[in-house]
Amino acid sequence: MSAFLNLTPIVRVVLENPFSGILYPPDGSVVATIDSGYEGFLTIPTSVFEQLRLDELQQSTRTLVLANGEILTSKGTYATLRLPHLSAKLDGFVETYRGLDEIMLGVQALSHFNAILDYCSRRVSLRTCP
Repeated sequence: MSAFLNLTPIVRVVLENPFSGILYPPDGSVVATIDSGYEGFLTIPTSVFEQLRLDELQQSTRTLVLANGEILTSKGTYATLRLPHLSAKLDGFVETYRGLDEIMLGVQALSHFNAILDYCSRRVSLRTCP
């Protein structure tokens, strides 16, 4: 399901460690913020990164510049993103950094969808690309 939370577009997702099959959350789905200003695939809190046991896989580091100009170093590895309401499954670079407290879906993930954000009716429409 996709919708708005106040003025923030959100989508429900499931995350998976493709090597161990561990899912987050173990049952159901979790809300991810759609962030068109984030050029990456997906950011997740460190606690979620560790629950998925992604911290046990080979990792890369990246430098991120936040909208407020703050420069951070992230660590990440590849994982699977599922959007259950679309039966969509994508693999991409999932990263985390200290202090992050939300799941954010970036434009690398969004590039696989036709995304319409309708602020007038507070609806988000995502369809897989043909």
